[in-house]
Amino acid sequence: MTQNPGLDAVAQLTAQITEAAVLGQAAGLRLLYAEMQALTQVMPGQPMSAGARITPETDTEAAFDNMPV
Repeated sequence: MTQNPGLDAVAQLTAQITEAAVLGQAAGLRLLYAEMQALTQVMPGQPMSAGARITPETDTEAAFDNMPV
């Protein structure tokens, strides 16, 4: 069976393009994350710790805090 050198070249080029696209997306996401981190420093509000998670019970309880008795 013979190999097609043109097909190999196309496959290599496709791999390079795919790698460049993935790296470009990762760079964009890193930039977005840095912008979000910077915004948390200038926006008012109570910062949450990285490990804090809001549970559904907490959400439910918070919704009832402003109801009249």
